[in-house]
Parts: sequence; structure tokens; C-alpha cells
Amino acid sequence: MIFFFLMVPYEIHSGTMEIVDRSKNIFKEGIEIHSENLRVTAKEAVQTDTSIILRRDIFVESEKFCLFADYLNYKVPYKVLFGSGNIKIWKDDTLRGDSLIFYREKEEGEIIGNIIYTSDSAEIRGQSAYFFEDSVIIKGNPRFKSNKIEISSDSVIFTLKDSTYKFLSNVNFESSKISGSSGKLIHNRRKEVSTFFESPLILEEKDSIKGEEIIVYHGEETLKALNGKVITYSQNGRNIVWGDTVWLYYNEENLDSVSVRGKSRGTFIKNEAKSGKSG
Repeated sequence: MIFFFLMVPYEIHSGTMEIVDRSKNIFKEGIEIHSENLRVTAKEAVQTDTSIILRRDIFVESEKFCLFADYLNYKVPYKVLFGSGNIKIWKDDTLRGDSLIFYREKEEGEIIGNIIYTSDSAEIRGQSAYFFEDSVIIKGNPRFKSNKIEISSDSVIFTLKDSTYKFLSNVNFESSKISGSSGKLIHNRRKEVSTFFESPLILEEKDSIKGEEIIVYHGEETLKALNGKVITYSQNGRNIVWGDTVWLYYNEENLDSVSVRGKSRGTFIKNEAKSGKSG
């Protein structure tokens, strides 16, 4: 997701500079660091043979990303960057948190505490995030929220290359019209397709849908349930249909129609009439 380059060679400019024991340079009153394709600003910096420490209002800008933090400590021998305080990394998407660990050689890292990941109009909140060049893994019972649906799960993987969200284990979802659960949910944002795995169940006000696998084509407003079953409720009773493949057509308000293909079966269970005595 981001690249933090070893700043060699680099130049440091500041308002004041102090050399301590010939091994430590202290820069104050605003500093600016220039390196190839990288610019860093902060209020203070401490430079030694083994580390570069930046403090207060830190801003890092490169062609690949931007980073904001209150504190950064780059361990030169280990090529590891530690950060804390209002961590914010952004390019096309934005990742926020309390503290940061970045491994330069692996070009990957972790942000811990109060995670907020924002991509387009969607937002995910969690407790920790592992980021790589092309993906982000968010853990700590993350919650996904967009203008249409909210989803919770044990973890979420977002792959930037194909714009795919993978919600893993204990998946629950809810919108204004539907709710449900599954063991796994994969949503392709680019193709506008959601696939529910592992005992998926989708509930609507008067309908329920089950299957081994349920695929929702959002752009076409259709739903396909493999080895599916649909239960619809009316004033008189329940209508149950099932088969190898169940196609459902819906609109913004409700379920429009159902088509069963392959070993189609159905039954209607009438509501029991209530009776009583009067005396």
C-alpha cells in the first residue's frame, strides 16, 4: 500500500541545529528533509548513526503516498519505522490509527488501535490493520458501512487490484430492506457482485432465502441461490419453493418474482384456522 524509502542520501534543513557528543544532531524550529522523490516536514528531529526521530506535525509526501503522524522513529540498521499519534496514510484510499510499524524491506506494516479505513463511499472500522502493497487486512470485529448496507465479521481483506472485499467468519449484514448472515462474503465493488458462502441466509420482511451459495448481481437486481430454497409469507400461509438453482428478481421495494431451474419443487402450507368456544 505504501513505500517508505530509506532516506539516503538526504538533506535536513531547520531553524536551529545542535550537535551533542559528536554523535547526535538535534534540529528544532521546523525541519524539512529532502530525498529523491520524498519530502518530510516536522517541528523537531533527532539524527544519530542508528535512527532518525521526528516529532510533532510530521508530514511525509512521495509519489506513492502521503503520511501524517505525531511521532516517527526510523531504525536505520533494522529498516523498521515506528510511529504513533494520529497516524494517517492516504493515496486513493485512507487508513487511520493510533500507532504504526512498517518494515521497509518487506514493504508491509501494521497499524494498531482505532482503525478507520476509507475507500470511496465505504468505511471500515476495526482494531488492527495489516497493509501490503496491494491489500489491507482489518481485524478486531471490523464493521463495514456504506450508504446502502452495514456488514460485520471477524476480519476483512480488501484487495486494491480487483476492488474486492472478503468478509471472513461470523458475517452479518443489514440494510433498509434486508438482513442476514453467512460464514463468508465476497463483494466485488467493480463488478457489483456479492457472493455469500457457508450456510448463507437472506431475510426480507416477508421472505427468506437459503442456499449452499447465494450470488447477488446488484446492477441487474437479480439473485441466484445454488441448491436454494425460498420461503414467502402471505396472509393465508407459506409458499416454499426449492431446486438446483433458484433465481430471484427484485426491485428497491421488495421481491418481484422467483424462477426455479433444475429439480424444481414447491409446497404451500396454509395457516391453521383459529377456533374457539363462546358460552
